[in-house]
Amino acid sequence: MRVLFFVLALIAAMPRMSLADDETVPWKEVGGWSVAVDPTLDNGCFVLTSFDDDTIFRFGFNFRKKDNPLYILLGNPNWKSLEKGKHYPIELSFDQSKRTADARGLDLPGFKSLWIDFKDSDLIEEFAGKLNFRASLRGKQIVALGLKDTARAVDELLACQKVVNDAVAKHPALPHSKDPFEARPGTQASDLFDL
Repeated sequence: MRVLFFVLALIAAMPRMSLADDETVPWKEVGGWSVAVDPTLDNGCFVLTSFDDDTIFRFGFNFRKKDNPLYILLGNPNWKSLEKGKHYPIELSFDQSKRTADARGLDLPGFKSLWIDFKDSDLIEEFAGKLNFRASLRGKQIVALGLKDTARAVDELLACQKVVNDAVAKHPALPHSKDPFEARPGTQASDLFDL
């Protein structure tokens, strides 16, 4: 929790991002990309942008999954038949590079989305400097997005994550006790329920 307060202090003057969920902490706007921290993903930073067709594209770190620390989230309010929890075999391409991935359907407030986990850290470099992103499902194109300023977005994503990681290292989280009646460090009470 101390880490969250530290990050909040760094960026307290910035307004809330409208395209991210309420639990994210804004970091910076760069080249049409919003950069933020998601405390629910163990303080993973991400970049986010939206397009004229209401598609959102989010790319970032998810440290809750040590084996797959990177993700892409694609969403659009028109994808009403997308099923929460269902897995979709997706073909992705950044410019000419292609890869296949297993995407999972999510039902977020206001739109349906696809969550795609990645373990390959080369995805960061692959994303930086690219101009186009396409995703297809069984040969049918679901999005074709023109990207801009991805190199600047990645630079800021990595800068954000470095600051957050440094803050976490300086202020490690207190161990969580499984005893709900245990007093917090530094507190004393005559009655157990006054803790």
